[in-house]
Amino acid sequence: MIPRLWYVTDGSRGTAGRDLAEVILQAADAGVEAILLRELQRSGSALDELIQRLEPARRRGLRLIASRRLDLVAAYALDGAQLTADSISLDDARRWLGQKVRLGFSAHSVDEALAAQRSGADYVMLAPVFDTASKPDVAGRGLEWLAEASAALSIPVIALGGVTPDRTRGILDVGAWGVAAVSAIGAAPDVARATRAFSRTLAESS
Repeated sequence: MIPRLWYVTDGSRGTAGRDLAEVILQAADAGVEAILLRELQRSGSALDELIQRLEPARRRGLRLIASRRLDLVAAYALDGAQLTADSISLDDARRWLGQKVRLGFSAHSVDEALAAQRSGADYVMLAPVFDTASKPDVAGRGLEWLAEASAALSIPVIALGGVTPDRTRGILDVGAWGVAAVSAIGAAPDVARATRAFSRTLAESS
């Protein structure tokens, strides 16, 4: 099953400068189901240390997805890869990683999401739903857009971009399967409390 609550890492911006592994572990203990590692600037040794520190949480069920880095997925037996329009194709990724690894796609339009579905994506992450500091030059597309995409797709939709606990109910009501957050979890004053707020809304919608 595709996870419903994701924390997307984004360097120091996504943690308010705190240690990334500690933030992830706090979020995992409070209910985050999947981590999308979007750490393209981090060195190989730093990524190795990070993944090793997360191993106990992975054994308890936390899923670790690498953004674009298929080499990390293969080397550390991660749970999946997240692809983009400028990364390796879904077809090539599937040939390299096999059928058991989950492949997601970051889409910014309904057409892009539908193309990913046709190419075999297991889920799509749609962004930005709301205005977000991650993409200050891109306006949030809104719930109507998210509803249109969710209705058109037969694979799970994960909403990203300005997502907060207060907005999660509306996101789910228009058909999204789950939510992903960067600063609303990782940069929150209390990571565990913020995560539990997301988890409660998701549980109520089950």
